[in-house]
Amino acid sequence: MLLPDINTRNPLEPEISYKRSGYADFALILGVLAAIRFALPRVPVPFSVKPVIDILLTVVFLAFPVIAIYRAMSEQPKPKQALYIFLAGALIHGGLVALDVLVFKGHGVVSSFLAPLKPAGLQIWCIGLGALVAALISDRNILIPIGIFLIGYDAFLVLTPLGFTQKLMQAAPDLLKQGGMSIPASSTVAPINGKAEISGIVGPADLVFLGTFFLAMFRFDMRPYTTLRVMIPVLLCYLLFVTVTGIALPALVPIGLVTLIVNWKMFNMNKEEKASTAVVALIAAVILIYSATRPRPRVEPLRSGRGQEVQRSGESPDSKLPDQRPSKAPVDGQSTPGPR
Repeated sequence: MLLPDINTRNPLEPEISYKRSGYADFALILGVLAAIRFALPRVPVPFSVKPVIDILLTVVFLAFPVIAIYRAMSEQPKPKQALYIFLAGALIHGGLVALDVLVFKGHGVVSSFLAPLKPAGLQIWCIGLGALVAALISDRNILIPIGIFLIGYDAFLVLTPLGFTQKLMQAAPDLLKQGGMSIPASSTVAPINGKAEISGIVGPADLVFLGTFFLAMFRFDMRPYTTLRVMIPVLLCYLLFVTVTGIALPALVPIGLVTLIVNWKMFNMNKEEKASTAVVALIAAVILIYSATRPRPRVEPLRSGRGQEVQRSGESPDSKLPDQRPSKAPVDGQSTPGPR
């Protein structure tokens, strides 16, 4: 069972025992989610219940990946194990993406079978990389400047005109779908390509640092279970807001805030650590304010396979056409301009 038997050990964090290993629960969750992804486009739902089904799917495909990461990190993988996990996940995810894009061109029956498996490979290499990053953290107090930096940096990437994610969303939104963990949606009719619709995207960096924080909490005997219980509803409300409003928001902001707030009593910094943390916070704030007040840069248009520029947003198709107005008749004694 995924539900734990809880025996209270102290007022801050319960002692939890599970019947299976964390890796087994991680694999089980990934398998169940892949099966749901495969079934969704093949089981149309009535239009009247689609909003309710989509909300349930959002809950399932956000909450259970977080639980899966929590369970995998409860095993506290060593750096060597983390490296193996990362390489295996990268091979699976990269191989499936390459096979789908290069061989099957994203179409056909085989491509529809590969689509539900790619998020599983993504999550595998993300927990491996997250564990490798956590191996570099030697003290629990380091989590505070790390959390503050990630909050500011992710806000810079997503919310400001100079952020890479902001530019990528405008220039090549399909790349985000390929590189992130998708939140599927139900369909009222069976899609022709056999793939589920997408209602949201969770970036790989969010999964990586979620794993980093959980592993650090387990290693330093902090409050991982309590953090999990707070993290899931906060992220659900956050994602539902994004889904309803259509506004892209940085997920590392709530992830970092929840981690720091829930575990705040576990930190005990000296004066030097407090001073360095304040400097990190100040630098992050200055960069964020500066980049948020810059004018939005011009996004270069993408080119199609034929080498033609894709039309920019708000640009009339006729603006790319040459001037077809009749030229004035040449005056006697003048030659018409043109190549010689």
